[in-house]
Formats: sequence, structure tokens, C-alpha cells
Amino acid sequence: MKACLSMGDGGYIYVGGTSGATELVSLLNNNAPAQKEVSAFSQFWVYNAVNKNTGRTDWIPCITQLPTVCFNSVMRRVLLFDDTSRQVKVNTPVGEIQGWRDQNAFRFLGIPYAEAPVQKLRFAAPVPKAPFTSTLDATRYRYICPQTAQSKGFIPLLLSYLENGASENEDCLNLNVYTPSLKGKGQELLPVMFYLHGGGFTSYSGSVIIFEPGNLVSRGGVVVVTINYRLGMLGWMENNPAWPRSSVPGNQAFRDQIVALQWIKKNIASFGGDPNRVTVFGESAGATSIRALLSAPSTWGLYQSVIGESDPLNIPFKTPGEAKQIGAYFMQALNCGLDDLDCARSRPIDQVLEAQIIANDKALVDDRWTTWALVERPTIDGDLISTEFSQLVKTGKYNTKANIMWGTVKDEAGLFVPQYFPNPIPPANVSTALQLVFDANRTTQILASEYFQLDPKDSDAVRNLFTRAGTQYYFFCPLRYLSRQMTKNKPIYNFRFNRGRDTPLVGEGYCSSSTGRVCHSADIQPVFASGAAVPGFGQTGDDARFARQVVDRFTTFAKTGNPNPKPGQVGSELSNPDVTGVDWKPYDNNNPFLELNVQSSVSNNLENDVCKWIDTVFLYDFWLRIPGNSP
Repeated sequence: MKACLSMGDGGYIYVGGTSGATELVSLLNNNAPAQKEVSAFSQFWVYNAVNKNTGRTDWIPCITQLPTVCFNSVMRRVLLFDDTSRQVKVNTPVGEIQGWRDQNAFRFLGIPYAEAPVQKLRFAAPVPKAPFTSTLDATRYRYICPQTAQSKGFIPLLLSYLENGASENEDCLNLNVYTPSLKGKGQELLPVMFYLHGGGFTSYSGSVIIFEPGNLVSRGGVVVVTINYRLGMLGWMENNPAWPRSSVPGNQAFRDQIVALQWIKKNIASFGGDPNRVTVFGESAGATSIRALLSAPSTWGLYQSVIGESDPLNIPFKTPGEAKQIGAYFMQALNCGLDDLDCARSRPIDQVLEAQIIANDKALVDDRWTTWALVERPTIDGDLISTEFSQLVKTGKYNTKANIMWGTVKDEAGLFVPQYFPNPIPPANVSTALQLVFDANRTTQILASEYFQLDPKDSDAVRNLFTRAGTQYYFFCPLRYLSRQMTKNKPIYNFRFNRGRDTPLVGEGYCSSSTGRVCHSADIQPVFASGAAVPGFGQTGDDARFARQVVDRFTTFAKTGNPNPKPGQVGSELSNPDVTGVDWKPYDNNNPFLELNVQSSVSNNLENDVCKWIDTVFLYDFWLRIPGNSP
């Protein structure tokens, strides 16, 4: 029988049935008038079920609702394969929602969590979506948020469309729920993993094909939720003194994320998820969002654990002055008066996106050190975020109760090399090259340091020096520095990916895995085990083995707050020697990192000397750029 019935209790799992049971399901699914007729006789139907406690097979009444083992008999939906016929409905506090299942998950797609942020709601705080008055069709992805990118802008749209099949629209505040099991009354609920996508806060969406979580869901035994949130100036327009904060509160994208987490708190149990075991995980800008969550006390009851991947921690939150300046650039580019909010709200979306590009370019001239990848970012607004994250860590005023696991990839900054330097740079031009990001004085400091010398034997020495300096300065060393302070409050687990997968259409050339580099975003596909979702990017052999290890570590952390599986834990991780064979030590004064590879290992004091030099001599931008902040 192909239909996937689920839910129930009593210790049984449905495994098969008589032809009568099959006819019953056919009637229920395809002939609505027959449902009344069937209900009158359903107590006489029986089907075959296995008792989970005794292992015996019994015949039980067909009206009994039971959990169901789903067989891998259905292809996963992509744009060219659109079978969503195996549908299922769930009742939630916001109404009835109809989804479907494929080979490894029940899927409920494009669920609105907030009203469309258009007209008077453009630049406003998100308004939670009103309950549905009829069954919501959640068998299709919905709109993705309007977006731009400083480089290769078509790629995020293409990767969204391959899975999504929908265009951009401001009515984009929706989320997707993927679950391996729809639980019956009294059954134990599953951990929830809530994903915040990256893309520099200007691009990508929750339905990009590389965020396909089917394998993560089925192997890990977790519920996964992906979301869209507003991007660019639509998501980060800071308040103008002439506007009431009730109209333009600022940090709109962050507020979107919070409303989505509130939706999870209220509704995820209907999909088999435990609202009290929520792990927020995210990469790049998604990890920066996690930094904001750790900074905002109003959010601390909405999650228990976080996993941050590749957050450029050395790029601090915006000051109000910086946010005001980019807002002024944006209004000028829209040809609106600086205080004319009605004008900005009336402009067509294509003009908004064009103005955003102009504003970002001007802001980047002011602050080259932010790089083109994170011009848009959270603001210290005095409301959600009181001060810079590093200061909150120093004073112990971040979320000290959260379980934290975070890390980097080995060659983070390499992803940005092709955008800044499409071709190798002559050694004589090294100073000019570095000044695209660092000012003249800091460039001189870098080149005078023993840790950043050009290798005369390296034909691509300048670009490789840029990669090393950018990786240590923006990502790896600030992670070490902040972890040392945070581990005083609770164990923290640090990782570094020494293996990854090329991001489709992005990781070619300088960052191709064939070069041995593991650049920014190369961890995404192993985390989701999503290689098979992308045509031509299948995962086999060591790629699949590595993905299984990463999934087992991440989902173990989501289950317990510790990435080391415990005896008796339910899941595949205890049978994976790549996981059980390495004891991942929490962070301490020896600076331990789990170096993730096919055969992982724990290393102490990675990059110790260069990080000490940055800590004490070169210093971090979150000290230098934030007034009043200091070591």
C-alpha cells in the first residue's frame, strides 16, 4: 500500500493491509461522498500491524490511527518532477494545513508566518499571520524575497528556482516544515532544527536547493524548518528620527526571524516537533543572525541551542550612525526626500532593488572593512540589541544558557577572492590588493608581520595571502577569542571544516575542491547531506561518508546540547564509528577544535601564534569601529 497514514499510539506500526484496507484508503482519498459511507462500516475492517513492544504481527481495527513506516517509494519533488499526490493534512493552532510526503520526509511548504510586508507594512515590523479560514495548500513553495547580490546575482535566484519554481515577491514571509514523523497523542516529540540562510542579507531564500533537508530529516530524526526573511533595505532600513518607531522599527529582517520562531513555538508540535528543543542553525549571514539572537534577551525563550557556521565575527553590528547613513543613501537613490516614508513605500520593487545596490556601493566606500558580503547587517538599535556582541560577551550579558556549537571552514576568505581578484596578482602589487579591504596602515602592519609573508615559491602568493589573512582575521581568530570568554559560563564546542563540497555554480575556479581549498559555504551541502538534490552534484564514497558524520554530529547536538552521542540515544550516530571514535572536547584554554574531515580529529591551539598577534597587536574591528568598545 502506497499511502502513508500516520499518527496514533498503542505500540503498533502499520506495515501493510488487505485489499479491503487498500480500497478503504482509496475511497477516503478519492471519493469524498464515500467517506460517510465508509465511516459507518469502518469498525469491521482490519489490517496487519506490528507490535513495537513484542514484535508480534496482529490484525487490528482499521479505524485505529497508528504511526507508519514510510518506504522510499516516492521521488523527491524538483521543478521537473512535480508529484505531490501523497498528501496528508495536519491540524494546527492556526488552522488545517495540507502537505505531502516523498521518499524521506513529510513536507509542508510555503506556510505564511506573517502578513505580506507591502504598502504600509513595507519597512514595518512583521505582523503575525492571521489563522486560516480554510485548509492551506502547503504542497508548493511560495515566493522568495526580493533580492540582489553584489556579484553573480542570478545564481541565488537560479538555485531557488530549481527547487522553488516561484519568482520574487514582497509577499515572501513564509516557512517550510520537513518532518520524518507525524506524532500521535502522547508520543515523544522530536528535536527541531530551525535554519537561517546566508547570502549577505541580500540574497538566497529558505527554499534554495542546497538547503534541501530530506536526508538531514530522515537520518537525523529531527524536524527541520527553513524560512524566508526580508533582505536588503527592505529588511534593514533603520528608523529615521522623523518616523515613529511603531512605523519603522529597524532590524525588520531580524524581527521576521523572531516572529518565525514564535510561530514554531506555537505550532511545531502539530508536525511532530518539540517546541522546547529548538536548535537555530545558520551559515554566514544566518550565523550573524544567530549572533543577534544571542544578543537579544527578548528571544531567549524561543530556542535552547545554536549552531553557527562561518559567522564573520569581526564585522560588528552596525552603529545607529552607520545605519542612518546607508538609509540616507537609499532614500537619495530612490529620489525621495530623506524623511519621505510614503515616497519610499510607493516605489516599485525594481526601483527599490536598484536603489539598494547604489546605497550599498556608497556604504562600502565608507567602510571597506565590512567587505561587499556584509554591508547589510543587524543594528545596535537600543531595543532588541543593546550593544555590540563582543561587549555583551565581555560582560556576560548574552544568552549564557544557550548550548553553543560554532566554527569555520579552513579557507573562508577564498570565496571572495574571485570577486576581488579574478586573476593572480603580481607580488609587487600585494599592498594595493590588500587595501581593497584593509586601510593603508593596517596593510603595512599585515605585511610587516611574520605571520603574513609572501611565499616566493607560490605562483598565486598574493591571493593566497589574502585568503589566509581574511580567514584568520574575520573568522577563525575572533571565534577563538570570544570562545575563551564564553566557555566560563557553559561548555562550547568549536569546529573547523577541513573538507567540504563545492557550492553549485559558486565554488568553481579558485575555490574548487580540486585545489584543496575549503572556502566559505563549502560546509552547506555536508550539513544538509544535500548533494543528491542537485543534478550533477551527487554525493558518493567519501562525500557521502563525510555527510553522514556531519549530520550525526549536528543532530546529536540538537538532541542533547552535546555533539557526542550518549549510550542509549536513539539515532544512527551510535553506529557511526566516524562519530563514536572521536571524543569532541568542549572548548578550554587549550583551544580545542574538532577538525572535520573523513577521519576527524581534535586539535589544540590551532593558529595559536597568529591569533595571539591579532588579539594583542593588530586588534579586532569590533573594538576599533565601535565607540567605547575595548578589549
